[in-house]
This record gives sequence, C-alpha cells and structure tokens, in this order.
Amino acid sequence: MVTTNTSTDKLRDTLEAGLVSINIELDDVQIAKQVRFIQLLQKWNRVYNLTAVRSINEMIGRHLLDSLVVLPCLPAARDVNTQEINHAVFDVIDVGTGAGLPVIPLAIARPDLHFLSVESNGKKTRFQQQAVLELSLANVQVKQARIEEVDSQARTLMSRAFTAPDKFLSIIERNCIEKSRVVVMLGIKEKMPERLPAGFVLEELKEVQLPDSESARHIALCVRREDAY
Repeated sequence: MVTTNTSTDKLRDTLEAGLVSINIELDDVQIAKQVRFIQLLQKWNRVYNLTAVRSINEMIGRHLLDSLVVLPCLPAARDVNTQEINHAVFDVIDVGTGAGLPVIPLAIARPDLHFLSVESNGKKTRFQQQAVLELSLANVQVKQARIEEVDSQARTLMSRAFTAPDKFLSIIERNCIEKSRVVVMLGIKEKMPERLPAGFVLEELKEVQLPDSESARHIALCVRREDAY
C-alpha cells in the first residue's frame, strides 16, 4: 500500500506534537526524514519482522520519540580548528541497534556528528543500509558485527536495549576513550547496579516521560575515567 500525502501529513503532525512534548526542535527537512524513516520501517517490517511494533502511529512514540529523547546527551560538534581531533574516533557508537534505533533518528537530527551503528543481525543491517541510502545520511556507518568484534572507539557510546547495564559497560570498555560518555537507555523496570564496573562512574540518572506513556523511563549517563579503576 502506497502511503498517501494525507497520511504523511498526519504522521508529521503527530510527530511535531510529540517533539513539543519532549522539548526537542527539528527543522522541516529533519522532520520529513524522520517520517520517511518510519514509513520505510513499516514497509520492511511487513516482510522482515524488524520490530514488534506494527502500527506506524505507535512507531512515532515508541521508536522516534523514544530515540530522540537522547539528543541532549550527545556530544557537541567538534571544533574543526582544533589540531588534536582524532578522526579515527567516532562521535557516537550505537550498540545493538536493531532496525537502526536510536542511531538513525539521532543521525537525522545531528548531521554534524559521525555515527557508527553496530548490529549483528543481517536483515536489520540491510534495512539500515537502505534507509541510510534513501535518506541520504552521509554521517552514518552501518557495521554488521558483534560489538566484541569491533575495535572502533567513540566519544559517546549508547545502547537502547542491548543487555544488562553492568554487562554493557564491561563489554564496551575497550571502545571508550578517556572521558567517553556512555548513555544507557533503561527499560521501565530496569535499574542501574549499585556498583559499576571498574573504570566507570555514574554522572547522572535522568527521568524522561514520553507522551501516551503511563510510566517514565530513565537514561543513565556514565563516564569512563582512568581514576575510577
């Protein structure tokens, strides 16, 4: 079924209302790309079962807005005049991205950052690659691999629903540089352990409330520090 312009307009209106509720601003081009992304996701989902969420309207809240609440946690753009920039280090590595969440919505919103998406499932990485192509996202690299096989490092690393928080921190330690920030998107009932793996400190635990959701979720911001060993 081809999505009509009326349907697209309704999706855009729903997304714009959701963005207001979470205090996120995107320009018209970015909003159009976000809508196009979930339209692609719904189309591929019919055949490849990429996500359990079937309703495209539900995808706005549970996928787009749930991804975009992380925007304030992302690093600032690099100063191109700084001589110490290491271009081999990504700005953001998203681990276990599934169908490209939150990495693709974030990359649309932050074209000034360079993202690496790590996902081991072939059909999900193929979808991501197609989405990156159709949305003309030059700032996203998609890698089909387990994170344990990836040597790349980043200023910020994140996970939406990869594994338990303490296990995640232990796995991605070697992908961190000094003072890397690690963004852990916790499930509604999930908690951070009282003691983090050596090398990490908890910087902040943020509560976020999504529209049409009865329960708040939390985002844990951790920092990798040499003096935390």
